[in-house]
Amino acid sequence: MKLNRVLIYGMGLMGGSLSLAIRELDPKAEIIAVVRSEKSKESIQKKKLADLVYTLAETKNVNWNGYDFVVFSTPVASLLEIIPSLPKSGETIFIDLGSTKQTIIDAVDLHFGDKEHNYISTHPICGSEQAGPEASIPNLYQDKLCILTKPKRGSEKTLELVKQFWENIGSWTINMDAKSHDETLAYVSHLPHVVSTILVNVAGNNKTTMEQVSSIAKPITGGGFRDMSRIAGSNAEMWTSIFKENQYFLQNSIDEFIKQLTEFRNLLDGNSELDDSKIHSIWDLALKQKETIQKTK
Repeated sequence: MKLNRVLIYGMGLMGGSLSLAIRELDPKAEIIAVVRSEKSKESIQKKKLADLVYTLAETKNVNWNGYDFVVFSTPVASLLEIIPSLPKSGETIFIDLGSTKQTIIDAVDLHFGDKEHNYISTHPICGSEQAGPEASIPNLYQDKLCILTKPKRGSEKTLELVKQFWENIGSWTINMDAKSHDETLAYVSHLPHVVSTILVNVAGNNKTTMEQVSSIAKPITGGGFRDMSRIAGSNAEMWTSIFKENQYFLQNSIDEFIKQLTEFRNLLDGNSELDDSKIHSIWDLALKQKETIQKTK
């Protein structure tokens, strides 16, 4: 894949880190960034993440065919407004870093119709509780999974080039259709952010707990709370966009979580003796499924 001129449209943590990775892969690549605010522009210039930086106000009409490679690192809702403006011919390769896929793929299929094109949707499974271009790091994508989703008429050759690109910057890749992607990520990515955030709020709403943690200088939480609360409240704007795009599967995952949580709560009913065997069964199943999901064995 040619990387002579690269446009990263939206340069926060993900886009900025990708820019650093591209510079390591091809130091001669010219990288242009488009961002929403002057503050982001100044941060990118200060950290030298791009050769040229423009705000949206400075880029009324983008010449998409003027680039070898275009990366969309924006909320999905913003991307859906951009897709209809993409050229239906040319050699430019387009990818996005969207955390949901079905609405993106539907928009791409509608726009390009029966014409073969160079748009491949991607989702690198990485990130941080930090946000913004100033948090960018060059190794964010090292040894991370990147899911590739090909639209109906996406070029097979382009799919292979995009696969090679991600692997060249240190990621490993799999192909996944849009529905499977969104359903799976609802359970292993989107639901955990909901649970983490609500967990912190539940603890924070308990008067005794807050009196105790507020009375000392160091945390009294153990590793369990620290690990489970790490992602709580991270980048509300981004997660709101994800929740809007994946409402159906996220709602299903929350319903199942509530069902199982209610069943566990009922085990603690003071009117009956605690059933040790049922708790052990739940714990044993979780251990087994964790090994499968997280590949710990």
